[in-house]
Amino acid sequence: MKNEILRLERVTVIRDEVTLLDNFNLHIFQGEIMGLVCINANGKEPLIQLISQNVPIHYGRVYFNEVLVNNYQHSPLTMNKVAVIEQKSRLIEDLSVADNVFVLRRGFRKYVISPRVLNEQFRQFAEEIDADIDGNDLVAHLSSYQKCVVELLRAVIMGAKLIVIMDISNCIGAADLVKFHELLRYYCRKGFSFLYICNHHEEAFKICTRMSLMKDGKILRVFGRNEFQNDNLVPYYIGEFSDLAAPEAGGQGKEKILAFRNVCTDNLKNMTFSVDRGECTVLFDMDNTVLSDILQIMNGKLHPYSGAVFLEDAVFTQEAAQHALEGSVAFIGEDPIRTMLFKEMSYLENLCFLLDQKRNGVRLSKRIVRSIAREYEPLIGPEIYETDITNLKIQSLYDLIYYRIQLFHPKIVFCVQPFAGADMYLRRHLIELINRLKQKGITVIFLSVNIADSLVVADKLILLEKGRFSSEYLRSEFHVFQSEAITLEELFK
Repeated sequence: MKNEILRLERVTVIRDEVTLLDNFNLHIFQGEIMGLVCINANGKEPLIQLISQNVPIHYGRVYFNEVLVNNYQHSPLTMNKVAVIEQKSRLIEDLSVADNVFVLRRGFRKYVISPRVLNEQFRQFAEEIDADIDGNDLVAHLSSYQKCVVELLRAVIMGAKLIVIMDISNCIGAADLVKFHELLRYYCRKGFSFLYICNHHEEAFKICTRMSLMKDGKILRVFGRNEFQNDNLVPYYIGEFSDLAAPEAGGQGKEKILAFRNVCTDNLKNMTFSVDRGECTVLFDMDNTVLSDILQIMNGKLHPYSGAVFLEDAVFTQEAAQHALEGSVAFIGEDPIRTMLFKEMSYLENLCFLLDQKRNGVRLSKRIVRSIAREYEPLIGPEIYETDITNLKIQSLYDLIYYRIQLFHPKIVFCVQPFAGADMYLRRHLIELINRLKQKGITVIFLSVNIADSLVVADKLILLEKGRFSSEYLRSEFHVFQSEAITLEELFK
C-alpha cells in the first residue's frame, strides 16, 4: 500500500469574497511525480501557500504525511516539510552554495561553522547525482540550471517530504530540462514526492506519473499515465484553442531582413542564421546560453569579437544597435508588464510612448493623439481612455504593450520568452496579438528556451545548441515536434 504524502480533501479558500480554491481535491503519494496543469492562474498561488503552511481554510481538510494538519475548524499556521523550486531562485546570490544549502535551512543550530566540513558534505551529495558544482561557488556565478540543482539538493538535505516544481521550463533550457527531469526521477525512486506545476499538458506528459487539470481553483480531472493523450484534453481546453487560424506563411522565399554571419562572443561560436522579412522565427536555445548575447548585440550592449550582423543588407554596427529604435528594431521583454509600462502615465500616453523615438518620428500633438485614439478604440474599447492603468487586468496590459509595438510599426520586434508564465487563455490571446503584428508586415523573432505554443504562430524554427546554429525547420516540418511520439530526451540525443 502506498504512503500518502499529501491529501487536500474538499478544500475551499475564500478571500475578500473571492473563491480561490473551490472544493479542491488533490492526493500525492510517496515516490510519485504528480503533475498539475493550470488552465488559468486562478488558485495557483493560494494552493502553494496552503501546501507550505497550514493557513486558514473555509472548508475541508488537509493531511500531510497521513496526519491531519489543517481543517476548517482549526488552522495552526504551522509549516509543512515542503520545498518550492520555481522560475525565480530563492537562493541568496551573494552567499556560497554550501551556505545556502546548510546554513540557511530551517533547523540549522550550529554557532561555529566550518566551511571545510560544509563543503565536504555538499560534495558528497553533488557527486551522488554527478553535479559539477562546488560548495565554495557563489550562487551569483551559477547558471539557472545549476541554481535549480542546488535548490533540489537543499530540499533533499532538509528532508522535504514534498518538493513543488513550478514553471521551471521558463528558466532553464530544453537540454538542461531533460537532465533535471532525470534528477527528479532519481529522487522519486529514492522515495521523494513531487508536485510538478506547469501551464502545458505536453510538458507534464514527459515527466509526471499522474496529472491533475486545474481551472479557476478547482480540479477538473485526474489523468493516469495511460491516459496521457491529447484527445483526452479536448473536452477541457484543447477544443477551445482548435479554432485558432493557422498564420499565413511569413517571409519564406522572400528577402532577408536580418542575418548573423560567423558571429563570435563568449557564448556565440561562429553563429550564422538568417530571418526573412515578415516572418515569425523562433530562436530556440536548447542550452539557455546564447539568447542574452543575441539580445545584447541587437540593443548595442555587446560587440562581437568577430563576424557581422546585417540588417537589410547593411552592417548593423554597435553604434546603430545603440539607436535600435531609430532603426525600427523593437523589443518586448520577458516580463513586459513590469518593465515596459509606466504606471504614472495614462493608457494613451503609454500607447504613444515610442512614436517620437523613430527616425523622423511623429510629433505628438493633441490632434495626433486624438486621431490615434479614434483608430484604436474599436480594437481596445473604452479602456483606451483609462487614466490609471493599474486598474486594468493582465490581458488588457498585454494589449497595451503589443498595440504600442503595432502603432510604432518597427521592421523587427524581438520577443523574449513571450509565453513564459502565461496561462492557457493568456497564451491564446498572445498568439492573436502576435498574428496581428505579422499581418502588419512586422518581422517577429522569439528568443525562447521553451517552444510550447511558439510553433502555433511561427514560420521558422532555428535550433541553437552549444553556442552554434544546429538546424532549421520550416512550418511544413513542424509536425516533427508536435508528434506525441517525440520526447525531449529523443530530440537531444
